[in-house]
Amino acid sequence: MQVGTLAVQYIFDKDVLYTVPLYQRPYVWSESEQWKPLWEDLQNLADTIADGKPARAHFMGASVQDKRPVPPGQMEVRTLIDGQQRLTTLQILLKAFRDLVAARGNEPYLRAVDKLVRNNHPLSTAPHEQFKIWPTNADRDDFRAVMDCAGRAALLDSFGIKRSSKRVGRNIPDAYLYFTNVIEAWLQEIPASTDKKIAGLYSAVRDNVRLVIIDLDDKDDAQVIFETLNARGTPLLSADLVKNSLLNEVQAENGSAETAYEQYWRKFDTEASFWREQIGRGHAQRARIETFLQHTLTLLTGNVVSAAHLYASYRDYSESGQGGTAIERLAKFQKYGAIFKRLQGEYAIKRINAFFERLRTLDVITAWPFILALFERHEGEPETVESILVDLESFLVRRMVCRLSTRGYGDVFAALTAKLDDDSGTAGAVVRNALLAGTAENDRWPNDKEFESGWVNNGLYENLTRPRLRMLLEAMEAGSRNHFAETQAVPKNLTIEHVMPQNWRAHWPLTPGVSAEDRDKVVQTIGNLTLLNEKLNPSQSNKPWMDGAIPDAGKQLALNAHSVLYLNKALCEYPDWNEERILARSKQLFVIALKFWPHGMN
Repeated sequence: MQVGTLAVQYIFDKDVLYTVPLYQRPYVWSESEQWKPLWEDLQNLADTIADGKPARAHFMGASVQDKRPVPPGQMEVRTLIDGQQRLTTLQILLKAFRDLVAARGNEPYLRAVDKLVRNNHPLSTAPHEQFKIWPTNADRDDFRAVMDCAGRAALLDSFGIKRSSKRVGRNIPDAYLYFTNVIEAWLQEIPASTDKKIAGLYSAVRDNVRLVIIDLDDKDDAQVIFETLNARGTPLLSADLVKNSLLNEVQAENGSAETAYEQYWRKFDTEASFWREQIGRGHAQRARIETFLQHTLTLLTGNVVSAAHLYASYRDYSESGQGGTAIERLAKFQKYGAIFKRLQGEYAIKRINAFFERLRTLDVITAWPFILALFERHEGEPETVESILVDLESFLVRRMVCRLSTRGYGDVFAALTAKLDDDSGTAGAVVRNALLAGTAENDRWPNDKEFESGWVNNGLYENLTRPRLRMLLEAMEAGSRNHFAETQAVPKNLTIEHVMPQNWRAHWPLTPGVSAEDRDKVVQTIGNLTLLNEKLNPSQSNKPWMDGAIPDAGKQLALNAHSVLYLNKALCEYPDWNEERILARSKQLFVIALKFWPHGMN
């Protein structure tokens, strides 16, 4: 291994092709995280040089490279083990600069910048060898479009995008558009100094941008080095390491890594806006492909896989007897990936689609290994799938209402997944019996008596997140509608309103025999809650149910006059509102809840 610091001049000025292995992640740098900070540094450098002042060096980090053997006289070829994001960004920036120089007719600097973005080796035969960088498969079309375009307008035309647009929606062309816009705006600040600025930016990039180049030799294992690197700016995903390991194994087995990539993995890269989107909240936020691999490995191994040890878990699986060949593993990831992606959208069967909407609100991601297995084996039996998901939803909702812990759900669902291989009965019966068999705090399915107690007595407003509580009330609204209703659709994202307000003391005298402490508890139960739109809700606030001093000014009248929800129509039938009414309404809503979330014993 040899290490040295090189300026861009020594990286791009010669005829050289830097190839990005197909197992690497696609280009993922973005404006806010990388392009803008890079441009701000380069702009300052270029201004300093244009003013004739000494300029410092700008270090962009490291690039690990593996020089490939080529026949004598052929162009030098290097594999980028790490650093493709940096070098690709520099090429895009230089191409944007080159096109702006060309538009201004500055021939000397056009030829100079051309040398940094185009190879001109006399023995080159493949069209892509004209480029300094040849990206991984998923990025090649976009990169070629940028490097071959005749400017901003031509690039937008090639994507069928209006010329006034600033984005295409794909990282590589968007990087080109960004650098074109900021460089052009900078050049136009003082038109008389354009030539000095061109010279300054050329020198800044060519001479002052430097990278630490790490050249591998025969004693270095490129695979091990790749797996231990964490690229500055955008960390490697565990999924990148999994892909790398898989395709290297395929290459070692039969030399057809390119074919395997195209057949099994390509969509994970080309659909990066879906698979690399960050999902989850706070410290648990991760790229969707990471979550998918965690679920799939949990399913394949039968053990709960930790997000923190995703790649290690994959390696253990691949080296175990159950892992099979690399091609078999790729095929499994492809199969479950297609199922997982399909289930993130709207499902055709209404009740199954409702399950997934509620699951997202419940945020029980540990159920996904079981769901993937269920759809892989039984999606062709929609009635079976629907009945199992209704049972699963009931299990989760009842436990939530009864305030039972979610800890240990990973093990619960891993065990439930194994039951899908049980042929002692129909899949629906086997899963239901497995859910009914739970007796511990972490796996029991509350019966109707326990569910009713939690539903009626628990202060759900205090104990549930607003989305989860809203989910329950939306279900109650849906269950209040019958086939005579003009629509079965329930408005989404309504706000939760206390019928008897939390600050009840001003307008709601205590009921004889009821303490203030008891009322404070009852106010938070579901019988006292309803849904209103965001405009009606604030206007109700702490109003009394009926205002004797101000005729027609109470909550009852407002609900009757403005709300079209069935929940509120039923409320308006009450001439007064107190603890007894709240309890009665809780029990009425419980009858609807039983229809949505039945118990397997019923």
